This record gives sequence, C-alpha cells and structure tokens, in this order.
Amino acid sequence: MKKRLARVLAATLAASTVLTGCGGGSEKKSVNGKAPEKQKITEDVTKTEGKINVWTNLSQDEMNFYVEEFNKIVPGVKVNVTVMPSKEYRTKLQNAFRTGTNAPDVATFEISDFGVYKDSDMLENLSQEQYGADAISKDMIPYVDELSRDGEGNVKGLSWQSTPGGFWYKKALAKEYLGTDDPQELYEMLSSWDKIVETGKQVYEKSGGKIALLDDVESVLQLYASYKGQAWVDENNHIIDDEYMLEMYEMMDTVVKNKVDAEADMWSAGWTSGMYSKDMFILTCLPTWGLNFCIKPGIPADEMDKAANTWGYMQAPIPYQNGGTWYGMYSKSENKDAAWAWIKTMTSNEDYLVNGLANTWGDFPGYIPAIERCIEEGHTDIVTGDQQYFADFYETAKNVKGDPMTKYDRQAWASATAQMDLIATGQTTPEEAVEGFKEEMKNIYPEIEID
Repeated sequence: MKKRLARVLAATLAASTVLTGCGGGSEKKSVNGKAPEKQKITEDVTKTEGKINVWTNLSQDEMNFYVEEFNKIVPGVKVNVTVMPSKEYRTKLQNAFRTGTNAPDVATFEISDFGVYKDSDMLENLSQEQYGADAISKDMIPYVDELSRDGEGNVKGLSWQSTPGGFWYKKALAKEYLGTDDPQELYEMLSSWDKIVETGKQVYEKSGGKIALLDDVESVLQLYASYKGQAWVDENNHIIDDEYMLEMYEMMDTVVKNKVDAEADMWSAGWTSGMYSKDMFILTCLPTWGLNFCIKPGIPADEMDKAANTWGYMQAPIPYQNGGTWYGMYSKSENKDAAWAWIKTMTSNEDYLVNGLANTWGDFPGYIPAIERCIEEGHTDIVTGDQQYFADFYETAKNVKGDPMTKYDRQAWASATAQMDLIATGQTTPEEAVEGFKEEMKNIYPEIEID
C-alpha cells in the first residue's frame, strides 16, 4: 500500500484558543432607569450607506464575486475585504476581537470556528429587535438554524449555505460495473455499509483490481465524523464514546482489507486531478460543495463540454452534512447598520441566492425560499447533465441533525484522521486507533475526561 501523504491539519492545535463570555455583549445598558435607545436599522437594507471591513479565509475570487453581487443590491455600502490564509486568519482574528484593535465589522467563520465564537460576547446578538435575524434564521434549513444559535437560543451569525452530503459518482463507471447510473437504483444498491463493502468487493474483482468502489478510506471518515449525533467532547468534558469510534475504525479496516477503496489520498493534488483524468474509483463521499470545489477544478477549462453528463449525485446511507461558513458581526463594530446590510443580503436575498450564488457560483443555499425556487427553476450543471440534484440535496438537508460545535472539533478531526492513516497503512488496529485518538486529545486538552 502506498505511503499516504501527510495531512494538512496539524495535530497540535493549542488549547489557548478558548474564548469565553456571555452572548449579546453589544446591547446597551439602561441609563438612569431609562430603556436603552435601539439602533435604527431599516428593514430595507438596500438603501443603507456606509462602509465595512470584512475579514475572511475564503478565496479572493469568491470574495470579489460576493462584493460585486452585494453592491448590485446595496450600492451605498463600500466593502473592504481582507483575505488571509486559514492559520494566520484564525490567530489575527482572535487577537483583533480580544483587543478591539483594527477589528473587522464582519468576519467569516468555518463551522468549527463558529462553534468557538458563538457563545462569546465577541459576536453581536442578531436576535435583537433592530436586526430581526430570528425571522431569517427560521426560514433556513433546520440544522443551519440550530447551529446559528448560541446556548441561549440567540442568533449569533447567519450562513448563506447548507452543506448536506452524499456520494458523487462517475456515471460511465457506475453503468459498467454496477449496471446502472440511476441515482435511486444506486442508492438502493448501496443503502448500508454492508452493501457498500460487498459491492466494493465485486467491483474490485470484476475490474481485475483496476477500479475501486470508493476513492479513499477517508470517505468512511466523512460520513461517520459528520453524523455522530453527539459532540466530540460534551459539555462535561467527556470525550465521545468508544463504541462509536470503534465502529468507525472497524469499518475503515474492513474497507481497506477488502480493497473497497482506491487509496486515492483524499484532498491531495493527485486526487483532485484524477477526478477527471483517471479512472480509479466510482464514488467519492462529499457534500454539496464537492462538485464545484473538488470535481470541476480537475477538469481543464477547454474540456468542460467533453465532461458534460459525466458525474451524478446520490444520497448516502445516512443524512449527513459537512462544512459550512457563517457571517458574524463584531459586537463592538461602529458600522453595525452597514454590517447588518451585508449579512442580511448575502444570506437571505432570494434573487442573489438563486441567480448569483447558486446559478453562477454553484453553491447550495441555506435559505429555504431560495432552495425551493432553484428546484422549481430546474437548477442543474453541465457536468451532471439533466440531473436536478438540488432536489436530492434538499431532501437530505431536511433530515440532517447538526452535531454540536465546540472548541474541540478541529483538533478532533485531525486526531481522528491521524489514526485513520495508521489503519490505512496497516500500522494499527481499530482498538488501538480508539485509544490513540483519546490519548492525543487528552494530551492537547488535559481537561478532557476519558471514561
């Protein structure tokens, strides 16, 4: 078995990044017994004027697109964007929020980072009357609404997307080795892990070892780690139970030993380029953004027509989600009206979400009215042919239960991945992997309790 590439995530995320505080720190206190004066923020944000600074670790191309679309709707707000690499971004954002020095008015937060900040007083409470974010959030996919709220039920950020996941598959290979490229027929064939393993054995045998059913053993991690039904570490500092982790690692071991995966090393350059140029596997386990950020980047621009109708999407055995990004407002921002205009527009303006975000950028919204309009208008993509996969996204998203987000999430993924790599190379057993995962988490976070 080839040596797997080192993972990007470091296994030593410092515990010092913990943020504490009580939500809603921006509300004004009463003076001389009088009620605080509410900041006047109009419902019609299109007429808002001002300027804001937005910090992000998204790409410059993405942010240029978002700003251009925003200013078509809200021309009076000037948006200054600062893009940083992820590691640098997290450190600088934390320092800026703590000190208040040159802090942004709005920042983007990946799902695990938002879990760190949303129960702190560093993010504005958007459930306050002058914003009315509750009305918007309640029209989001249920799990997105749930994850947007702090422990007291206040909206502390809004996301423009929802990220349910399933299997993306190569249609030609599915038809050749599975007998069909119909997503419903494939789902029935692969509706459990036992079926996936048995089918994977048949594919390997039928292809003479040239084709695998799954791209990489990490596709197992993607499902299991995204649908735990519990936090990696709960509110009492108890780590996730052994039973669930053992089940996950045993399935990885089974997949590896039965040649169900192609050892394609998920997230590597070869994995991305091989999506289009090589026939190695049939399925890859990815959420909504997998098409536009993983599959299509491997297709040369001048061969997009040739790639038409080559990929399909099917639901996975479980309704999981992976990823997602939120906008949050700094609680001490001096430009809250303009900041709210950005957040509200970019997460709930239906015309933008349909015509800009979905139809131009290819992203799947979190706002239900926009999703339903996309489906009604028959959203599809050249690579998927006439398959209207947004309808499948929607069905999955409605059944997703968002796992609790905590400060431990990013490191837990890294530690779980490190043990997965050892299983993939035959260096450890599932039982040893469970112990290794717990030991590494305990070393980094001494407060964790291991039962």
